[in-house]
Amino acid sequence: APSSAGTELVEDGPEAAATLLTPAFPAQVRGVYLQHDLTVISPGPLAPDLEARLRGMADLESRALASTFRFSPATLDRAITAGESAASIRDFLAGISLTGLPQPLDYLITDVTERHGRVRVRTVDEGDARSAIHSADTTLLRTIQVDQSLSSLRLTPAHADELHSRFPRDVVFWALSDARYPVVAENDDGVPVALRRQRYAHPHPVASRDQDRELVERLRAVDEAATDDTGEQWLARQLEQAVRARQTVIVEVAMPDGRTVDYLLEPTGVGGGRLRGRDRAADIERTLPLSSVKGVRPA
Repeated sequence: APSSAGTELVEDGPEAAATLLTPAFPAQVRGVYLQHDLTVISPGPLAPDLEARLRGMADLESRALASTFRFSPATLDRAITAGESAASIRDFLAGISLTGLPQPLDYLITDVTERHGRVRVRTVDEGDARSAIHSADTTLLRTIQVDQSLSSLRLTPAHADELHSRFPRDVVFWALSDARYPVVAENDDGVPVALRRQRYAHPHPVASRDQDRELVERLRAVDEAATDDTGEQWLARQLEQAVRARQTVIVEVAMPDGRTVDYLLEPTGVGGGRLRGRDRAADIERTLPLSSVKGVRPA
C-alpha cells in the first residue's frame, strides 16, 4: 500500500505531499558557528538564501545534519571577484555568526582584500589585441605568461608590466580567476568593475499528470536484465561527472588480498579502463583499474 505522502502526491500533487512531509525534516537554521580554524559549522539545514551566499565565499567540506564549510584565500578571492567587499563579507558573517568573527578569519579577509587586484584586465584596441593584463608585480606577470593553463589566451608581452591577448576582457578575466590569480576587471576609465559570469539555462517544462503516468509506465516496462549497462559503466559515468565538477569523492577499491580500501580522491581522468586522481589524504597521484572500483560516494 502507498504511504500517506505517496497517496497525497498522487491525489493532490507535489505541494500537498511536501506540506505533509515537512514536519518530518529538521527545521532550517539562520545561525552558524565560525571557528578559529577557518571552518564554519551549521547546526542544522541552513536557510537557502544564507547557504547560497555562504557558499560564494567558503567551500562546502561535508554535508550532513551539521554541515561544515571552510574559508581559504581562494574562496574569499572568489567572493571578492563576484562583487563582495571586506565590509560586505564581515557584515554578512556578523549577521549569521553565533560566535562572533574569529581573529584569524578577520585577518584573512583583510589580507585577501589587500592582495586582490594585483592583476588588472582592461579592454584595448591595439592591432590584434583586444585586452591587456597589467600588474606592477612583473614576476607574477611572467608567471601568468608561462602558465600552461592559460596558453589558450595567446598572451604576448606588450610592456614590462603588461601582457596582451586577442580575446575580450571578460574571457581573459574569468580565465585568470579560474586559475586563482588575484585579478580585477577595469572599465575604460581604469575603475574596477564587478563582472557576472554568463550562465545559460533552458526553461523546464512542467510535466502534466498524463506525462507522469506515461513515464511511470515506461519505467515499469524496463527489463533490467536486458540492459547492457554494466556496473563498471555506471561507476565510470559517476567518476566522469566528478572529473567535470572537480569534485572530491570517496572511491571504494577492492585490493588483491581481498580487502576493501577507501581512497579520498579528486578524479582527474577516466579512460582505458583506468581511473586517475589525486589522493587528498596521501597527497599523491593514483591510477586505479576501473575493474577494482566497487563504489563511489560523495566525500
